[in-house]
Amino acid sequence: MRILISLTLAGLFVFLAGFNMWNMLSNRTTSGRRSRLWSQVHRIAGYTFIAVFALNLYFMLLRVKGWQDELSSRLVLHMGLALFLVPMLVGKVLVARYQKAARSLLMVLGIGIFGMAFTLVAMNVAIHFLRVASPHKVPAWTPAMVIMGVLVSVAVAYRAGSKRSKAAMGAATLPHNITTAGKDAPKTDEVVLNLTRIETQTQDAKTLRFLLPLGRQLSTRPGQFLTFEWIIDGRTLTRSYSICSSPLQQGYIEIMPKRVENGCVSRYLNERAEVGLTVKARGPYGKFYFDESQHKRIVLIAAGSGITPMMAMLKYIDDRCIPAEVTLIYSVRTRQDVFFRSELSQLQTRLRQFRWVTVLSRPCSEWTGWKGRLRREILEREVQKPLEATFFVCGPPAFMELSRSLLADLGVEPSRILQESFGGAVPREKRFIGSSEAIRTGIGSLEIRFARSAVAFQISPEETLLESSERNGVLMPSGCRQGSCGTCATKLLRGRVKMESEEALSVQMRSQGYILPCVSRALENVTLDA
Repeated sequence: MRILISLTLAGLFVFLAGFNMWNMLSNRTTSGRRSRLWSQVHRIAGYTFIAVFALNLYFMLLRVKGWQDELSSRLVLHMGLALFLVPMLVGKVLVARYQKAARSLLMVLGIGIFGMAFTLVAMNVAIHFLRVASPHKVPAWTPAMVIMGVLVSVAVAYRAGSKRSKAAMGAATLPHNITTAGKDAPKTDEVVLNLTRIETQTQDAKTLRFLLPLGRQLSTRPGQFLTFEWIIDGRTLTRSYSICSSPLQQGYIEIMPKRVENGCVSRYLNERAEVGLTVKARGPYGKFYFDESQHKRIVLIAAGSGITPMMAMLKYIDDRCIPAEVTLIYSVRTRQDVFFRSELSQLQTRLRQFRWVTVLSRPCSEWTGWKGRLRREILEREVQKPLEATFFVCGPPAFMELSRSLLADLGVEPSRILQESFGGAVPREKRFIGSSEAIRTGIGSLEIRFARSAVAFQISPEETLLESSERNGVLMPSGCRQGSCGTCATKLLRGRVKMESEEALSVQMRSQGYILPCVSRALENVTLDA
């Protein structure tokens, strides 16, 4: 009976350690609710493990109580491993409670605890069974069963790994941030983020750090953004913000909202947001990201808060020690308006192939660098081999237009210019979808009709179709709200609209009449296949 109890506790001891390690490494989080459930299971299993360990340690100490002879080397090793497990458990509990973002450390501790638990149990169990084993020859069927068990285990492990690899290859082949409209469109899971740190950048901007739920990860690329649902004074307001932290930081994400005059969300985040704030987020979205397999020489051209997605790129390059040649041309008004100044200085000392150039439009008398607006002379002097570089441009719409014009004058191919606009979709040549009749003037109130839902209501030509629909209580799938992700793509059955951006639509979808309601405004009565 005593041996049975010991074996049961030993088996439970190893099982709990292995279960928690598997739980961390397998990322059992496919939705917000399931993430919380697995976190609770992980916590219960962890404290149960500590309780079982305490019982085993207590009975082990009872066995050597009053021992007069010198302890055997095996017993000394066993006790040493058991006692070493105590600070590891204490450390893991403290890290899990107070340093939730240190996910890599939690994984190391979890794997170490499992290895220690398995060794402690295996030492005693193996010796016990070897002692009671018969000295006679082992029957032939025994090694055959062992070999069969090993082969079956290897086959199962290989099959599971093969399926996972195929799924990963499929995800890598298809753009993970592009979806199509309809009932079969993939859905982006929401994640609830918790604000844990606020850092002042300038007088009108702050960096906000949000923790992800324990065990939850976002597969972001450096330069992408999330769409947040902020609840302010009882109203739900949707805004998108670029991530400025490295994608390799799996425990948290950071954004940097700049306070904008008359901006409800930006003023709230800079003036009223406090640690403990929670917010729902979707994503990541956007094609504006750095890809080390393609981009060997890059030029980052930013204005103001347009530096935000580029910080994620620079941090990622630093974290991965990628030997890419990087030039940053950063336009701001004064030196006090430079965001991430200390971080940029540190990156410049660590990255040997990183150059940082600041252009001030309102410089002080002591400033000796570039002055005024971005111009061709600056690009010619600061950018080496521009025809071989990939350009990332981000900032206000006027700055975007100027940058594209200057790069075109230098002979840079449009395919080498990637852009992200702050404050809406990038202005470009407008595209008209629908019949070829002349545009009517003096359009007043228009009508939008949903063919499948049999719903219709009046809309304003000044609002996007998505905004009008939401105002009238009709919720359409949406993500970035800037025409970048394609989540809201819907087929236009009748009428004409004006789209500000088409980057999320493939050539095939455009030919089939799909539009992006988040950046489309009606020119006449329209009917959507929704």
